[in-house]
Amino acid sequence: MNARTRAAAAVALTMAVTGCAADGQSTPAKPSGAVPNSAAVVAPAPPPTQPGFAYTDPGEVCSRFTAALYSRDTRRDVGPGDAYERAVRFASSTLAVQSPAANRDGRWATWVEHRAYVDAVVEPFVDALQPADTAITARRTVRVTSTPLGEDGWRGWTQHSLLDCTLRRGGPDGPGWRVAEYEIRQAALQ
Repeated sequence: MNARTRAAAAVALTMAVTGCAADGQSTPAKPSGAVPNSAAVVAPAPPPTQPGFAYTDPGEVCSRFTAALYSRDTRRDVGPGDAYERAVRFASSTLAVQSPAANRDGRWATWVEHRAYVDAVVEPFVDALQPADTAITARRTVRVTSTPLGEDGWRGWTQHSLLDCTLRRGGPDGPGWRVAEYEIRQAALQ
């Protein structure tokens, strides 16, 4: 490490220890070993639950999460984010707070024009490369076939996707399985 790099590192360390921010504003320093103010520490909120659902089967949790995620209906939903709000009943608390992006869908205006809903079929998909479950993690993949259908006879494009769910159980989300991460892949037409 050269002298310039050591000096920059020392300044950064000093700023962090004394409570100074990079923009020159100071923040109150806490003495070493201080217990943070309990009002400032926020425990993760448990995710919402689906009444009567046990969360014991990771495959069923992934399937229900996916079905809810694709359950868009312009006749009852205010916006495209409503489907995500239903899906978070099967998600971890970390994933549940990531909903703002779900409120944007370029197809929504067209669907509203036709008073459309999405007809989605979710079925298990066997992935040969799926790792074995552990006590706290599991992976499941489902195939989704979804088609927006309008009350006026309009029919949108059918989309074929695979949704990979990474599930976890335990911790702040409770003893049952919850979708902690997911990835949507386009599937070949079949």
